Amino acid sequence: MSNQNKITSWTIDANHSTFEFAVRHVVVSTIKGAFSGVSGTIQFDPDDLDACSVDAVVEISTLNTHHAGRDAKILGEGFFEVDLYPTASFVSTRVKDAGDGRYEVIGDLMLRGVTKQVTFDASFEGTHLQVDGTRRGAFIATASINRIDFGFGLGNQLPGGGMTHSDEVKLAMFTTVKPTPEN
Repeated sequence: MSNQNKITSWTIDANHSTFEFAVRHVVVSTIKGAFSGVSGTIQFDPDDLDACSVDAVVEISTLNTHHAGRDAKILGEGFFEVDLYPTASFVSTRVKDAGDGRYEVIGDLMLRGVTKQVTFDASFEGTHLQVDGTRRGAFIATASINRIDFGFGLGNQLPGGGMTHSDEVKLAMFTTVKPTPEN
């Protein structure tokens, strides 16, 4: 890269990144969970959006909802089925300027062996020099998906109406990134 002050190639720092979800449960509450096993690369140049890309992988077994019994159930049959589908991935197909420092990152989300196009609302949070002399950056991206589209079960009907789980799932990716070695 010719301009060492402009880093465009980033590697996701797995130790400082999470992929989170939130889903309504029994109509009135929200269950949140996070996956700590996140890896991948991000190419980002706000002056050349055609050159931007995201390629991220999530290790499903790293799920944590702060309840071991629920984690075991969600990782099992009818939900994530981690033995059959150990990873989820997102590969961008294009990035669009959404104004005010925000971007639409459109791409293919693969979850439970099903691939659907998803648009993430993303922002680049900037970079900062660390005490060890390295530079780190951060991105935040959010989206909503319909879990039924990815083959998750319908849940159970509640006696007072509604289902045990909502169809909408909110996703949030909080990534710390470091320059790829060639930078």
